[in-house]
Amino acid sequence: MQVIELVAATIGILYVWLELKASVWLWPVGIVLPIFYIYISWQSEVYGNVLVNIYYIIACIWGWREWLKHRKDGETKDLPISHLPKRHLWTLALVLLLVLGLCPIFRHYMGSPFPTSDAIATAISFYGMWLLGKKYIESWYCWISSNAIFCTLYFLQSYMITGLFFTLYTVISVVGYFNWLKLLKLQEDADRPQ
Repeated sequence: MQVIELVAATIGILYVWLELKASVWLWPVGIVLPIFYIYISWQSEVYGNVLVNIYYIIACIWGWREWLKHRKDGETKDLPISHLPKRHLWTLALVLLLVLGLCPIFRHYMGSPFPTSDAIATAISFYGMWLLGKKYIESWYCWISSNAIFCTLYFLQSYMITGLFFTLYTVISVVGYFNWLKLLKLQEDADRPQ
């Protein structure tokens, strides 16, 4: 199991580094990474992360398409980083609804040792992936919080390597947020008329 955890963590670091750089290559790496975490999460009974990773595979295919559809006729114009539009703030309510729906499933049908935390981290991750696909900077808030919750769950289940790497993912997510802020400012400066 430790070898699988180390391979997953290494691929995960590559994924987060590519995300930090806002590189389109994060998507193909993101398709491979969940396969490892599905196995680890199932073994550690963090069932929410199993669902998150199945969703990640699907979302990575969609996100890759979203980011690439902005490239036309050989031009390399990427989807710009932006803020979640105020008209989409209602989508935050979907996170709460998902938590409320997942809690009883994790508690009664999957036997999760920490159903509420598992459900919260899962719902936040689902939302974060949608935000990332749209290249909204607020996706980093989701990664910071969900990674912190998942790292705690893995430590509590004695999966120390995975817990340590989710701690590292949390720190990298904070760095990623500030890096995207910098990229957003550069983008806005470039778009400003001279």
